[in-house]
Amino acid sequence: MAVPDSAPTILAIDPFHGGSHRVFMQQVRKHSRFDWHVMTDKPVHWKWRSSHSPVSMSNSAQAWIEKHGQPDMVFCTDMLDLAAWAGLMRHSLSAVVPIVAYFHESQFTYPTSPDARVDLHYAYRNLLTALAADQCWFNSAFHRDTFLRESGRLLAQMPDGRGDYDLQAVASKCQVIYPGFEPPNGDDLPPRRTSDDGPISIGWVSRWEHDKRPDRLLSLCQELQSRGIPFRLVLLGSRPAREPEALRCIRVSYSHCIEHDGFAESSQAYWSMLAKMDVVVSTADHEFFGIAICEAVWSGAVPVLPDRLSYPELFPDACLYSTVDQAADLISRLTNVGFRQSKQTALRRQVERLQARHTVAELDKAIGRVIRSAIDDA
Repeated sequence: MAVPDSAPTILAIDPFHGGSHRVFMQQVRKHSRFDWHVMTDKPVHWKWRSSHSPVSMSNSAQAWIEKHGQPDMVFCTDMLDLAAWAGLMRHSLSAVVPIVAYFHESQFTYPTSPDARVDLHYAYRNLLTALAADQCWFNSAFHRDTFLRESGRLLAQMPDGRGDYDLQAVASKCQVIYPGFEPPNGDDLPPRRTSDDGPISIGWVSRWEHDKRPDRLLSLCQELQSRGIPFRLVLLGSRPAREPEALRCIRVSYSHCIEHDGFAESSQAYWSMLAKMDVVVSTADHEFFGIAICEAVWSGAVPVLPDRLSYPELFPDACLYSTVDQAADLISRLTNVGFRQSKQTALRRQVERLQARHTVAELDKAIGRVIRSAIDDA
C-alpha cells in the first residue's frame, strides 16, 4: 500500500526478527496506511536478545529520534523488555508518545523440554512490559486470557507486594488483533491436486519441537494403521539440530507413505506442498495463533486440531479432537472425498477473514484510536 507523506509515523521495535514475527511485520508494512519504521535484531539466542534489547534498541531509537523527531506511536513486540527500554529512553522519547506492546508469545506457559528447568524470570519481564505499555495487543483471545490468568498465579507465589500489581488495569488495556496470513497472489497460487480415491494426504506444518508434540503424530499414524486406513504424509516444518525421536520413527515405519519430508526451500515450494494436503494435523501443546494452519486451510486442507489453545476460537467444533482416537475418527470420515470437499470449501471461506489485508485493517483502526486518544490527552 502506498503511504502518503502525511501519514502518522510508527516506530516499531522487534528484537527477535524471525519466523512469525518477521512475517507479521512484513504483512503490516505491506498493507498498513501508516508510515512504519522498523528496528530489528537477529532471531538467535532469545534469552540474550530479550536481556540485551533494551540497550541496543534504545541506542537505535535515540539515533532515529535525533534524525527524524518524535514518532506518533511506538509499537514493540513481547521480546522487548519494555520497562527497561522506556527507562533508557526517558530523555529522548516524549512522554506523550503512546506505546503499544504486541504479544506474539509469552513465557508463562511455554512447555519446557524434559531436561530444562522452568524459569519464570522471562514471564515476569512479560508482565512488566504489559504494565509499562499503554495498550497490550494479543494474537488471540486464548493468549490474552492465559496471560492474565498466569500473571495472577505468578504473583500469588511471591512473598509480598502482590497488591502493587493492578492486573485489572492491565486487562482493561488488552485487545485481540489476529496477525493474519498472506496467501499468494491469484496467479501464483499453485493448483490443488485433484482429490481422488487414493490414500488421504495428511500434512504437518509445525516446528518439530517438543511443544508441538510430534510423538502424538506418531501415535496418530499408528492408530490409523491399526484401523487399516491408508494415508500419505507431507511433512513440512523447521527441524531442530537434534531431530526428535518421533520423526525418526515415522521415517522408518512409514517411509512408503511419505510424499515430502523437509523444510520447504522457497515460498513457491511451500505453497505447492500445502496444495497436496487433504488434511492438516496439529498435535500441539503450545499455540497462540497458528499462521501455518491458516495457510494450509486456505490451500484446501481440512484441519484436524486439538480442542484447546487458540484453535476453538478460529475453527468449528467439527475440526477439533480431544484424544488421538478422536483425531483418527475425524480423518476416517474425511477419507470420503465428497464429504472432504464440502468441508474444504466452507473452511476456506471461514479463514478469509484472517487474511492479512483484513487483520492489518483492524490493526490500523486500533492504531488510529490510540493516536487520537494521545492527541486528545496531550
